[in-house]
Amino acid sequence: MSQSLRCLVYPESAKILLRDAEHLRFGSAMAGAILTPTERTHLLRMMRRQTNSHVHRRMNALLLLDDGWPVERIAEALYIDADTVREHRRLYETAGITGLERLTYQGSDPALSAAQIEALKTELDTHLYMASKEVCDFVRRTFGVTYTPNAMTKLLKRLGYVYKKPKCVPAKADAAVQATFATETLLPLMAQADAAHPLYFGDGMHPAYKGHPAYGWIRRGQDRELKSNHGRVNVNINGALSWPDREVVHLEAEKITSEAVIALFDRLAARHPAAAAITLVLDNASYNRSAAVKDYLARDGCRIRVVYLPAYSPNLNLIERLWWLLKRTTIWNQHYPTFAAFKAAIDGFFAGLGERHAQLVSLITDRFRFIGAS
Repeated sequence: MSQSLRCLVYPESAKILLRDAEHLRFGSAMAGAILTPTERTHLLRMMRRQTNSHVHRRMNALLLLDDGWPVERIAEALYIDADTVREHRRLYETAGITGLERLTYQGSDPALSAAQIEALKTELDTHLYMASKEVCDFVRRTFGVTYTPNAMTKLLKRLGYVYKKPKCVPAKADAAVQATFATETLLPLMAQADAAHPLYFGDGMHPAYKGHPAYGWIRRGQDRELKSNHGRVNVNINGALSWPDREVVHLEAEKITSEAVIALFDRLAARHPAAAAITLVLDNASYNRSAAVKDYLARDGCRIRVVYLPAYSPNLNLIERLWWLLKRTTIWNQHYPTFAAFKAAIDGFFAGLGERHAQLVSLITDRFRFIGAS
């Protein structure tokens, strides 16, 4: 290995280079693949002056690309990933040597002015970008400033942005209506709830027998498969969550119908034989407002009092948080070889709720988030 090339790579890479001396000779013969002679001379001179390891590696990668080395080989020799090598090349192609050096000496200070940063924040708050490269394109078109995707990601983090999915909410949700209902109806009911004034939040759940992929930690560069079934069968659960005890009453049925709702009414009435009235908060599902349910509630001596949530307000139903916990602990990222095993896991969740009481107290509170404000 020549002394001039040896100085371009890190000492820990020497074994890799010596192991593949034939490839190295081929790469040297290809010098000039992307750089002009003047640019190459300039980078070689800067390499010998530069002490910053990140900048040194950046220049190193560009020179080896100019020698004709494949990206993967450079990544192995410099102990960086292949995407970083490609990013260094994109930086050179979009901003040239001066762009490379500008990034070198800027450190963590953004290339955008304070006014441009505020304009970028406004854009990000109104338009959801799926990739940092798309933000780079916007910045280049709007301000004439070039960022690499990696540098943009760092800038976005410094500005307080994180990469996550938006929350899907009903299109017709009305935050003002929800706030009024919570203040005038829901919170007073919760404040007076006790053994003499039982309060429940009810809802149906229909988990399908199939794979439900969710986020999880997976080794970089690898995929994880989640086996899935046809999903044509469900476990249908009609449940009620008490407040403030956070106890759960649930019934399974082949299908959630008016009869299933009335069966839940009867179960709640049996749990509180001395209560003059039992309040149950429900959504506006058709089976909760059917003629049969209305007839039941209108009977003499009926102690079930239903309070219907505003339309499109699942966020106000506390039992939704219980359903979320069920999905997170039992359904998401899980494969069950048989429907019986799937159903048994769900039954096990309900059987073990006593051991999760502290978790339920933390998760199920009287704090509500109102959706549909924007």
